[in-house]
Amino acid sequence: MAFTACFSEPKKLAEMEEYDGPILESDYVEIIMTEGSIRKLGIKGNKQLTFSNGDLEFPETIRIDFFDSEGDTTSVLTALEGFYDAKTKLYRANGDVVVRNLKENQILKTEELFWNPNTERIYTDQFFIVTTETELIQGTGMDAPQDFSEFSVTNPKDSEFEIKETNENN
Repeated sequence: MAFTACFSEPKKLAEMEEYDGPILESDYVEIIMTEGSIRKLGIKGNKQLTFSNGDLEFPETIRIDFFDSEGDTTSVLTALEGFYDAKTKLYRANGDVVVRNLKENQILKTEELFWNPNTERIYTDQFFIVTTETELIQGTGMDAPQDFSEFSVTNPKDSEFEIKETNENN
């Protein structure tokens, strides 16, 4: 009996491509960050991918709940997908991004939003719409604290405001 085989030249380890895909995949993830016993932040995702460089990806929706010093929810960010860049330490939300300020009853909508956990700020350079009970604010470029209690607009567009007169004699 005789055996023959064809072998291509074996690749040297240095010539092989390095795997850059996820090293861990988790379903239905909930991350809770606390300060002492007070809840500060909650992140939920239907799927989380973890990469060897520390980056995270939430390819099937992301939700971030922000809490005040009493542990009450102040605002909620949702998006179709989310990313964490370990090098810059920034989160990026993409696709149908919505931020709801629960106390002020205002809503921000955009297609891309960044969140910096160190400065506790959210921002975008994309087109956005903010709606309140009495206002419709549109523009390109926006910056706000993560609780979305106030915001500044870089380039305002057509917007509608309700102007209330105050009587100084009261």
